[in-house]
Amino acid sequence: MKQKHRNKKFVIKLILAGTAFLALAAVCVYTVFIRPRLTGETVIYKESKVQYGDLVQGINESGSIALQESHINYELDINYSEDDEDEDEEEEASRYLQIEEVYAVQGQRMQEGDPLFKLSQDSIAAVRRKLQKAKSEAQLELAEAVSEYNTQAGSAKSTYSASKAEADTASRTYDTSMNRLQQEIELLYGDIQVLEAEINDYNEKLTDEDTLEEYSDLKYAYETAQKKLDDTDISSVAAYTANYSSLQSAKTAFENLDNTLQGYRDSIEENQEQILEKLDEINNSQTSLPQDEMSAQQSYDSAVLGGKLAGDIYGYTLDALQDTVNEAQELLEDFEAFVGTDGIVYADGTGLVTEIAYEAGDKLMNTGVMLSYVTRDAYTITIDVSEEDISYIKVGDSVDIECNAYPDEIYKGTVSAITTSADSSYSTTVNYPVTVRIEGDTGRLYGGMTADITFVTDSIEDVLYVSAKAIVTGEDGSTGVYVKNTEGEMEWKAVETGFSNGSEIEITSGLSEGDTVYIASTVSAGQSEESLRQSGASLTQEPVGDMTGGEENGQQGFPDFMQVPGENPQGNSGQAGGTGFGGPGMT
Repeated sequence: MKQKHRNKKFVIKLILAGTAFLALAAVCVYTVFIRPRLTGETVIYKESKVQYGDLVQGINESGSIALQESHINYELDINYSEDDEDEDEEEEASRYLQIEEVYAVQGQRMQEGDPLFKLSQDSIAAVRRKLQKAKSEAQLELAEAVSEYNTQAGSAKSTYSASKAEADTASRTYDTSMNRLQQEIELLYGDIQVLEAEINDYNEKLTDEDTLEEYSDLKYAYETAQKKLDDTDISSVAAYTANYSSLQSAKTAFENLDNTLQGYRDSIEENQEQILEKLDEINNSQTSLPQDEMSAQQSYDSAVLGGKLAGDIYGYTLDALQDTVNEAQELLEDFEAFVGTDGIVYADGTGLVTEIAYEAGDKLMNTGVMLSYVTRDAYTITIDVSEEDISYIKVGDSVDIECNAYPDEIYKGTVSAITTSADSSYSTTVNYPVTVRIEGDTGRLYGGMTADITFVTDSIEDVLYVSAKAIVTGEDGSTGVYVKNTEGEMEWKAVETGFSNGSEIEITSGLSEGDTVYIASTVSAGQSEESLRQSGASLTQEPVGDMTGGEENGQQGFPDFMQVPGENPQGNSGQAGGTGFGGPGMT
């Protein structure tokens, strides 16, 4: 019985020992085999091609493309006379050019000479008739004034000749009365001289260039304020009140100057009337004497004075009328140049159409912009450059531009302006706005596009290059890469390197354009296969080809004498440097 009990205890102990052994074995298996695979890291390889092109090193900034607009304007300032304002609605509708068809479309890349607007032939003919009529009326008024002036001058000359003949046969008596009359006449002539001086002063004020320019400016400001008020929505109380106040101010200033000038004209007329009255007094005094010579002489003096006054007045009038004729002629010529032979307005430049101000059926009632466009050389980007980098940049420097919309294309640009004052005095970072003008073919660019700009500080052209991450350096200082051989396997290959911009490095020997090189990356053991595919990496995890020694050194996929880039400070041949780095400029 006791023997049986001892056997039972032995079995129990044996079972417990076996259980403990199995538990210990499980721990060992997890620790040695499973846990390292769960928490360890795996080296994977991403394929990359050897490329040929330019390497650029410089300062990188980002900004948006801005457009500087040019305009096609309507500049015919057609002012109709007051008589035209009484026309009926049908005649009034023919006062202005009317757009029959619009050929341009916003966003269109127009070329110089492209048709933009077509004007209706009826409106062209109607406006042409009115401008020709205005020119004819101005010429007629000028001809009438010239004729009147010539008549006045002929009459004065005839009076002088007759008076002179009478004076030669007149008696030379009545000396006392003559002296008295002479004194009275001298006083009258003194008054006339004063009146003439006043007339000359008024005429100088009326013909003063500064006064005429001020009058033109005030008139333009008044008309502009009136138009602005007419275009203001009356429901916008603030805007309407402000524009009404501006109109009243402009009107008051214009009317004050106009009244002053009219006062000068009125004073001239009043003085002329007084001169004529005093001449009448002289004539009355002279007729009271039987002195024919005095009478003849006075008639002569009166005719000369009248001729001088007429010359001054009509000289000013003729100049003004001639200016009117010239303006009418110039306006007609400008009109003919604008409408051309076919009534079509053509593009005077090449660029991107950004805005069209008129539609078919609209009338050109005011001067202003008809169409806005951006020329190919009017694309700019303004970016902020820090005070640490601004010293490396100067006006005229060339830059590389890569638009986010076209990542595989490099545009060229030139620094056109640098603002010498910081953009903000409140920011902890001091920046200076720098404007870059985009050069070359900008036909595919639009305003607001974002772009990365590289201010080139160093560069090299027409070289082979690879990603700097593909370069590995051995303990003996040799430099090389892993390449894909003809059998599709990885193998080590020694290379010589040169210039580097930090992200790419020049290959001076050992590789050819299009060769495939491998970039090693380390990933966690738990990363999914799908995420590896999305990252673009090769799923090769075991060493391929002649890569002996990699496993012994605990670095899968690399020989024991190689190092991953970044572990050796000289891994990039010591060529990288600079303030910020730009990507490769492909040719």
